[in-house]
Amino acid sequence: MAVNVRLTSENSDKFNRFELLSWINGSLETQFMKVEHTCSGAIYCQLMDWLFPGSLNIKKVRFQAHGEVEYIHNYNLLQSSFKKTGVTKDVPVHNLIKGKFQDNFQFLKWFRKFFDANFYGQVYNALAARDGQLILPVHDVPFSPQAVKSFGSPKHTVKIECISDDEAYNQKNKRITYLDVWQETFCWVGPSKLGEIYAYCEFCDLNLTIHHNGKMDLKRHQESKRHHRNMKKKAPMVKTNSNLSNGTIDSFSCGVSTLKFIGKHCTSEMLSKMGNGAKVSCRIARYVLGFKYPKDIASICTQTPYCVYLYRNIDLGDEEKADVVLVGYYDEKNAKNRLRLVDVAQPKAETGASVSACLVDTLKKFDIPIGNLTAFYTDCAPEQGEAVLSRLKEINPKIIHMGGLYHLANAACKSGVAASIMKVDQLISDIHSHYFTCSTANGNLKELFLGTEPYDGAIPASAQCLVFSKIVRKISDMWPDLVTYFQSRSLKDDKVKLIRECLQIHQLRLTFLFMSHALEPLCSFHSKLEKQGSDVAQLLKDASSLLRSYTTRLLLPEAVVKLLKGCDAKLLKTQKNYLQESDLNVGPEVEEYLAQHGKDLGVASDRFFKDVTSFYTAITTCIIQNLPLHDTLLRNISTLLSPTGKLKVTGKVVVELATQLGLCRTPEDCSQLTEEFLEYQLSDGDEAQGQHPTAPLLQYWSAVLRSTTSGNVGQLPIFQKLILTLLSLPYPPLEAKKAFDQAVENGDASLLDDTLTESELDDTRDLDTSVLSVGDTSLSMSSPRKGVACSSSNLTWIKPCAVLLEKMNHLRFCSISDPAEEKPSSNEVFIEDDIIWTSTTQEGTTRGIYGWETSLRQKPQARKVFQAGVNPSEDPQKDDNSSYTKKNLESPLDGKGFLTGSLVWGKVKGFSWWPGLVVGWRSKQITISMRRVEWFGDGMFSEIYTERLLPFAAFSKCFCNVSFSSLPAYKDAILQALELASQRSGKIFPPCKADSKDDKLKPMLEWAVEGFEPKGPEGFKSPDTPVNNKPDVVESPVQEYQPPAKKQKYICKNKSVVEQDYTREQMVEEVLSKGRNIQEFCLSCGTSQTEICHPLFEGSLCLKCKDNLIETLYRYDEDGYQSYCTVCCAGLEVILCGNASCCRCFCVDCLNILVGPGTFDRLKEVDPWSCYLCLPSHRYGILKRRQDWSIRVQEFFINNSAMEFEPHRVYPSIPASQRRPIRVLSLFDGIATGYLVLKDLGFKVERYIASEICEDSIAVGMIKHAGKVEHVNDVRTITKKHIAEWGPFDLLIGGSPCNDLSIVNPARKGLFEGTGRLFFEYYRMLNILKPKEGDDRPFFWLFENVVAMGTRDKTDICRFLECNPVLIDAVRVSPAHRARYFWGNLPGMNRPIASSLNDKVDLQDCLEHGRKAKFTKVRTITTRPNSIKQGKSEILPVVMNGKEDNLWCTELEKIFGFPKHYTDVNNMGRGSRQKVLGRSWSVPVIRHLFAPLKDYFACE
Repeated sequence: MAVNVRLTSENSDKFNRFELLSWINGSLETQFMKVEHTCSGAIYCQLMDWLFPGSLNIKKVRFQAHGEVEYIHNYNLLQSSFKKTGVTKDVPVHNLIKGKFQDNFQFLKWFRKFFDANFYGQVYNALAARDGQLILPVHDVPFSPQAVKSFGSPKHTVKIECISDDEAYNQKNKRITYLDVWQETFCWVGPSKLGEIYAYCEFCDLNLTIHHNGKMDLKRHQESKRHHRNMKKKAPMVKTNSNLSNGTIDSFSCGVSTLKFIGKHCTSEMLSKMGNGAKVSCRIARYVLGFKYPKDIASICTQTPYCVYLYRNIDLGDEEKADVVLVGYYDEKNAKNRLRLVDVAQPKAETGASVSACLVDTLKKFDIPIGNLTAFYTDCAPEQGEAVLSRLKEINPKIIHMGGLYHLANAACKSGVAASIMKVDQLISDIHSHYFTCSTANGNLKELFLGTEPYDGAIPASAQCLVFSKIVRKISDMWPDLVTYFQSRSLKDDKVKLIRECLQIHQLRLTFLFMSHALEPLCSFHSKLEKQGSDVAQLLKDASSLLRSYTTRLLLPEAVVKLLKGCDAKLLKTQKNYLQESDLNVGPEVEEYLAQHGKDLGVASDRFFKDVTSFYTAITTCIIQNLPLHDTLLRNISTLLSPTGKLKVTGKVVVELATQLGLCRTPEDCSQLTEEFLEYQLSDGDEAQGQHPTAPLLQYWSAVLRSTTSGNVGQLPIFQKLILTLLSLPYPPLEAKKAFDQAVENGDASLLDDTLTESELDDTRDLDTSVLSVGDTSLSMSSPRKGVACSSSNLTWIKPCAVLLEKMNHLRFCSISDPAEEKPSSNEVFIEDDIIWTSTTQEGTTRGIYGWETSLRQKPQARKVFQAGVNPSEDPQKDDNSSYTKKNLESPLDGKGFLTGSLVWGKVKGFSWWPGLVVGWRSKQITISMRRVEWFGDGMFSEIYTERLLPFAAFSKCFCNVSFSSLPAYKDAILQALELASQRSGKIFPPCKADSKDDKLKPMLEWAVEGFEPKGPEGFKSPDTPVNNKPDVVESPVQEYQPPAKKQKYICKNKSVVEQDYTREQMVEEVLSKGRNIQEFCLSCGTSQTEICHPLFEGSLCLKCKDNLIETLYRYDEDGYQSYCTVCCAGLEVILCGNASCCRCFCVDCLNILVGPGTFDRLKEVDPWSCYLCLPSHRYGILKRRQDWSIRVQEFFINNSAMEFEPHRVYPSIPASQRRPIRVLSLFDGIATGYLVLKDLGFKVERYIASEICEDSIAVGMIKHAGKVEHVNDVRTITKKHIAEWGPFDLLIGGSPCNDLSIVNPARKGLFEGTGRLFFEYYRMLNILKPKEGDDRPFFWLFENVVAMGTRDKTDICRFLECNPVLIDAVRVSPAHRARYFWGNLPGMNRPIASSLNDKVDLQDCLEHGRKAKFTKVRTITTRPNSIKQGKSEILPVVMNGKEDNLWCTELEKIFGFPKHYTDVNNMGRGSRQKVLGRSWSVPVIRHLFAPLKDYFACE
């Protein structure tokens, strides 16, 4: 409750107006000059929100109030908050709103005293709390001449504002000046002679003021009637859009060669009609080249990386030839690769120097900077291409030559065949010649040549890869028939005689068989190029795979690695790098032929293998020479560009790539690129606002780049420039004809009208660029209806941000002149400055000019409604007090579909498209245009607008690969949704071989992507009857695999479906009797389908046993020993190791099967017994400890990161006899959770020093642990001297306060201000405590913080701590959600967390006798009392004696995992006990993290 005050005559109550204004302006970031300007009441509302958060709804405050009605509204909110907080002061509203000095001065003085009495240091960000809005002084409120009306009149007026809040804020703080880049959007605009705050409209001959809203002012003018009217006057003969600026058509000219080229090669149908067989004029060329040519090309190439295409000796007619120069770039706005025609030039000579000089002069002529040139492609001969490239590289050394890649297959085939001793080319040429000269038709010969693509006999067959490969294959298949045919021919023909002799040579036939196999990768690569269905990423990946394919066929593995890393062709000249003849890949047909005719070959066999080596060497050398970059870069580019490779590339790789391309020249550039790439990696799964990783490459990057924050004015961010560089690389189709057609399409030839003759074109002047055009959409204005007049005096004006407005595509009028009509019409029209607006919205239309994100009011976000206790695998339980009727469960009749029971995709901000099920409403009131959706995977509910829903049939559009691979909940959701869909459709899938989600999902995903055949989306439509509960189909899939109970025998789950190939007994027999290697078998179950080596013993693990081992290896019982067997992590009965500090146990099955029969019974008599990890490393049966097991067991759990951080140092486990007690430094210790867990795990704690400032928390730790926790001062007071006195420490733990990091706090200050800065105290301690170089003692650390923090803050923490966090939610081991990030180097941090037998995972398990839980799980419990209430209705989670009740303190302690009455000290009340618990860690989670430390420190 508030402290009430009253003004007195004492000096302490005397404030002058300047002090008060300074206090207000400094506190609320306002600019009040007079006291009476505060009469709107907005400042008092915000000050109350500061003092008593939640006492009023800050969103309802009118910060830019205008008029007495809105002033009264604010004071009503203030009076309501006074009542809630117990303030007795009467607010003189009628006096204050008059704006008189004395009344406002007295009230402001009282409020200052009231504020001082109730202010206790509450942190508050005033500007952020009001979403950046200004609190306008009353006299600054803009009044429109049309809006001066009395509020007593029937039609009171307020003013429309069509700008966003951010733009309104900028108006007061920033003056906007003219930018040249606006001409790309508005080609009618230009700089004004009046100054930089004006822009000039060429159509209206008008100077526009743009310093208020900049681009918005231009958009408003473009939509005005005056602009449309002037545009029509100046373009009367043009029936379609054009982009020709005023007065520029007469100045346009192009070369004669360009005109000839257009007439010869630009075969647009419209162009053909216009040309009519005559010469092409400059008018037509203007349309072909584009209305802004060549300035637009120069502008684009100046700002964006581009590629140059040079097509040589293009026919212009009349035996005249010329070179055509094109530029290509990636248009991120339209998600397309564009080609533009630059010029048609004729070099002085056909030499490389002359061609390169001509190209460079052309680029300079059109002001195209070569510095932005990234790639070069030409179709000319390789010699000339290299000459041109060398000249360009003199200017820009980082240019990539892509020409060789597209001729690679033909060139490599020719090189390989030429290196062969056998004249394969000659034989094919002779047979071809014989076929066309022989008068006798032969079916085989006819099939040989007519069944292939056109064969050009003028060039070697080997230079035509696909044709050559097919002919070689056919000759190999019909070799006996060819022998028979040519033996039947007359020997008078010398060529026939020569062919007959060749066909008798075994080595030649071997060569044909070999080449038909060896050319397959080349043919596959060439076929993909010709299909033209791939993108740049796939093309570069295919090129890399081609090189790898041939290197592995020729070289030893270690040589392959060296070659791929550096692409050094010298390795191919060293004989010792080659594979042995027996290991060369010659194909199965060759091997079969050698086996049959080996004796007949003799020496020819050796010559053949030398031929094979020469062939592979020549092809590999040619591939290396023609690749634009070395293999590693190709792979990295492909992975980076791939939407699914977002987390597969490190920042270091990206920097190396950018450096290679010349984009990073300084360390500052590298640092900037690393930050930008990290921001891209850490962006949400649906980072592209509707695009997802399954989207086509160009669309995906368009969405990503458009959402990227721009760099400095005129300068692209380095990461954005890198992507634009890679996307500008040329890829098929590259044939001259197709490239020219693309260039014509990217001009304005499509705007040519076949009704306009050439003479009419000549008479056309002053064409308009924006005729009814806004961006890519057109607006057509229809004439108003007759007899309807719109009087501005009768218009209803809309106040700022009050309604959602939509710009009309078609002008519609309604009569609003009837004063008796009080009810507003749904079709109201609003007109301002000749701009037509309407409040009518239609489904699927865009709100505002730019859509929801920048409209007058933000689109409402989907409200998440948490329903605690609902497990995805269970049916939601109805409350006893809640009644469900059929009416509640039906969807509202708003005509927007998505009925109850429908499978849908939903979009919630921050998440990918997520599958869900439309369910009934929990209340009688049904919200129109919204649906209540239960999300698969987590059982949560949201009330979401239908605009953010899609049918489940849009699977291929909404499915997100990144979320599927990185979020287990998303994978569960997909599995559950598909199982429900398959059940409704009656689709049955074959049983999977292994009990894993991936195996189950694979056929389901294929079924979904292929369109849910055979029934399609109709098959899984919602049932006819309303659905109350979730279908049974979601019961089993969401249950995570749980290890068997401790006293149960390990049983393979899917044994009835797939019979195991080996039992453990058979495995032992195979190893001992038949000499098989134990590494070939899973040590836990005996199967031969292994996945990874067992970390402790010689042998392997299958995938299932590996997952089981990861989950259970560090699980311990109350006795301190492992819960399950060390070998198999199962066990019917176990024997414990008798060694001090060793916590291992071994089951009866492992001992009796792996060591020998009867071992278990014998060992029971041994006391104490040392386990096989403590005993010397000998073989016991087939069980043998690995020498390096202590290292392997840590690597088994290593946290592999997709980012650029190096893995932490791995400490080997310490022998039990050498382990010593642990020494701990705990920062922000709280209630000594760390000490409690260490003692529960059995650690000997030598010293535990805790830094904590909360007196209640200190009291808990001190009393409950009998003074064994040494408390010290604030962490900021700890120095190196203290550490030297207290240390050395083995473990540093802590979690700094999250107040200023949590995004829940609107006034958060971030990592570098407020309490967020305390993180750096932990970082300082970590750097002090880390062992110096050469110190091998194990040192571990753990840092914890909230998950809901800003991306930038999380990124900064990761960079300082040099690792990625592990996210652990306590809901798996306790009844409450508590998701937290943990950074650290503890062994096995990223292993799955699973509950033990003693963990209380349901709320009912934590309640006292006689109390009943209404939920199974509860939401995160914080320091706030309301956090215990569940769901939107804030239901208390417990029922006692038929009434709802709160959680007791002892129950809260059990939920967190603490002993009963753990916080019952110091006479603390309920609120204080909840506060210290709300700031603490979850005991089961910390137990999970600390358990692996038992391998390093002494235990009791």
